[in-house]
Amino acid sequence: MISINDKNISQIEDLFKEKSYQKFRAKQVFHNIHVNRINDFEGMTDLPLKMREELKKDFKIDSVKLLETFSSKLDSTKKYLLELDDKNIIEAVYMDYKDRSTICISSQVGCRMGCTFCASTKNGLVRNMTASELIEEVYLLERLNGPISNIVIMGIGEPLDNFTNIEKFIEIITDPKGRNLSHRSITLSTSGLVPQIYKLADTKLDVNLAVSLHYADDKKRAKFMPIAKKYSIDQLIKATDYYFDQTGRRVSFEYVVIDKVNNLDEDVENLHDLLFGKNVHINLIPLNPIEEFKHDKPKMSALDEFKNKLSRRGLNATIRKSMGQDIDASCGQLRNNYAR
Repeated sequence: MISINDKNISQIEDLFKEKSYQKFRAKQVFHNIHVNRINDFEGMTDLPLKMREELKKDFKIDSVKLLETFSSKLDSTKKYLLELDDKNIIEAVYMDYKDRSTICISSQVGCRMGCTFCASTKNGLVRNMTASELIEEVYLLERLNGPISNIVIMGIGEPLDNFTNIEKFIEIITDPKGRNLSHRSITLSTSGLVPQIYKLADTKLDVNLAVSLHYADDKKRAKFMPIAKKYSIDQLIKATDYYFDQTGRRVSFEYVVIDKVNNLDEDVENLHDLLFGKNVHINLIPLNPIEEFKHDKPKMSALDEFKNKLSRRGLNATIRKSMGQDIDASCGQLRNNYAR
């Protein structure tokens, strides 16, 4: 069966033409899915009953099922275990800030990047998520929480390792005739797949790019992030410079702070040499400890000291507020626990 919720209006029109449906029916179906958030043909009551029955035979809307909700007692964070049609498990997070509501979504079932401090990658990659699953992941969270203002593709998986589906997802979710989310409201996080960063820049989709840097030294980065063995930091920075030149979007560098590992004075100098004078932002993230990575969460004093050293060297750095600390908020932890 053909998934229909990852098709634009013209693509649905082409499919419906083969079925001899009137052209305007494509707009109705698209509007029902992407504006009304209806995820079954039965609920599209503006369509004739006979057509709804026929649609169910020929097309599908990939479903994402809510398995379990974990609500933080410390803040507004909610973390969800979600089940796909093939019974694979993913995670998503909802965070309610004063001025915006943000969801963090998964892009793959598992991950093959192998970063030692990340729980998502411990059991490898199972498969890519489809664009239709990504869309339904968003709409499910909106049905649960109301309209969201920002999407962060930073959950389980490496988005740029699933490029085709991510590109299609962004095109559909930003369609002015549908969900109409602003490109500025989408942030894509990557561990640093250099060719795909160039490719993303050339699509002119203009989403925000966040790069998981974490180490400003090639040898140290390669020890903890296998992708660094393939692409050097210099290659990565050239790619992000190109992204900024093509899109005008300031790149953020994610930096998980591991005390006494990557917050030394030499790291401050390396970051200065690497990024000083560039229109970038360094997002310092306190390590979320996982069982497989034996390092403690850094003290706030250590984070503040590192941030202040970077600021004194003329770098734009902030500390990300940790949310959902009491519900295994590190990507992949809940999925791994559920599997066990």
